[in-house]
Amino acid sequence: MDVVLLILAVLTTAALVWAGVYFTFRGFRSLDHPPVPPKPRHASAVNSELKHFFEGKQCATCKRAIPPVHAFEPRPGLLNPKTREAISWDDIPDADLPATLESHVAICSNCALIEVFRKQHPELVVDRHRTAEIPTH
Repeated sequence: MDVVLLILAVLTTAALVWAGVYFTFRGFRSLDHPPVPPKPRHASAVNSELKHFFEGKQCATCKRAIPPVHAFEPRPGLLNPKTREAISWDDIPDADLPATLESHVAICSNCALIEVFRKQHPELVVDRHRTAEIPTH
């Protein structure tokens, strides 16, 4: 009798888990979200030029040295000193790259993340006193 109850309990549990998984996947399919297109990646030559640009640079915001750029690590960005608009690594335009690099200053990955967050969610940011000034060209 105990074996029958154990088998019945296992089968009931398996059926409930299967039903939960089935209805969850069915719900996800019915959401009708369009797939998110992947961001275009920079060409190898552009990546090399950007890595070379950031070599030995100092962050314009926090004044820390920008570490070498490696794959799968946070990457530095650029900051327009006039408008204070930050550009993350992936959003740096390939077209007219030398002019963009000349008109912007280098910022570390932490400051790039902060500035992009500040741009996207200004209502969540509280500014404290900032002592570092952004140099202009």
